[in-house]
Amino acid sequence: MRDVKIVILPKGKLMNNFMLMVAGTGNNLCHYFAGKYPNRIGMIYSPSYWNNPKVKYYMPYALDNGCFTEWNEELYFWMLNDSKSYHNPLWVCVPDVVGDFKKTMKYWYLYKDRVQKYKYKLAFVCQDGCSPKDVPKEAFCCFIGGTTSWKLNNAHRFKGIREKLHIGRVNTIKRLSWAISIGADSVDGSGWVRAKGKQYYDFIDFFESTNKQSTLF
Repeated sequence: MRDVKIVILPKGKLMNNFMLMVAGTGNNLCHYFAGKYPNRIGMIYSPSYWNNPKVKYYMPYALDNGCFTEWNEELYFWMLNDSKSYHNPLWVCVPDVVGDFKKTMKYWYLYKDRVQKYKYKLAFVCQDGCSPKDVPKEAFCCFIGGTTSWKLNNAHRFKGIREKLHIGRVNTIKRLSWAISIGADSVDGSGWVRAKGKQYYDFIDFFESTNKQSTLF
């Protein structure tokens, strides 16, 4: 496994053009920071979390496909249809198969044209065995999925391959700092604001860059 480089975040500043997306259902804190720091926080929705989504005009969001837990084609396309009631997502993940690049490519060609009809930007979910040259040209975003070991060893190789580099399942400050260090444009995580524990306060410290900067490492 490659060494994880830690980035020291300048006090009082956020990394330019970097976005932290909260997965699932957010809370008022997410909306507060979305207003205070425009385009630095967003939401990422899977089909199972799309029921009555809190999509506001000021909140950037992206659409995942739910394949990490359970693929449901009907629910996925229902989400895409219903999303037309809101502003456009930043991108939408074409269905994939967790940890399996070859099967993910089959899903890409099976579903890509159907998803393109919504005129949304496409994200290709990179899985174990994928190399930068394998990313389809139609993809706007390289979404780094896969197993944790593969992700940590390979995510940096996909920087600059497509317009955006997104890393999934980033739920600690150490992992967040690593993502920034390799040039990720955005990450998502499900645990940041679920309860008022360490992740919750690390989330606040990350945006506010308080004098508790040592907690970032």
